[in-house]
Amino acid sequence: MGMSEDPFARFVLTQDLQHLESQYARWIATLDKQPDVDLVRRYRAAITKVLMLSEKIGPDFLASEIEMAGWARNIPEADEQTLHALRADYGHERQDVVAVLTAHELNIEHWLKISGDTYKKRDLRKLVVEPFFQLMAKHGITTSRKQRPRKQIFDALFDWLGVEQKFRPSSANIDAIAREFGGSASASEPNTKRRTKN
Repeated sequence: MGMSEDPFARFVLTQDLQHLESQYARWIATLDKQPDVDLVRRYRAAITKVLMLSEKIGPDFLASEIEMAGWARNIPEADEQTLHALRADYGHERQDVVAVLTAHELNIEHWLKISGDTYKKRDLRKLVVEPFFQLMAKHGITTSRKQRPRKQIFDALFDWLGVEQKFRPSSANIDAIAREFGGSASASEPNTKRRTKN
């Protein structure tokens, strides 16, 4: 069974395709707003350098003298005894700067990891490939090796969406995803190697 000639079915199919397009467009817009990866790497390197300097200066100095200087800056009229009392009462509420920067560095490292091409291919699968298989199953659209090859259908989809070549899954990957979907959208692609002889 191919695409239905029913006008209402075609309208619903068009709506589903437009929804898929909008989902992909939002994802691309998010990527476009992201800063240059090299700039983020430099930012991470700067934080690493700050942490190394913090280690050399000593955590005790940062947690006592520098914190006390912070109280003195915010309350310039307070004497040393008052500052010590404030630090004793409220110092535990202040953030450990080294711990915060360490966690921040780890978060940046993870972002750099998941922003690579491999993760973008994974996102493309979740945002485009799998929903398109579901769309095909919903509308009873099947593929065939001769008339409607799966690869050509997905190439047309990627061309329509403007997906870069380096992010497109291979034909083998698409076939593997189809098998994960239990053969949906592929019922008319039997194994042509299995032929009986008369």
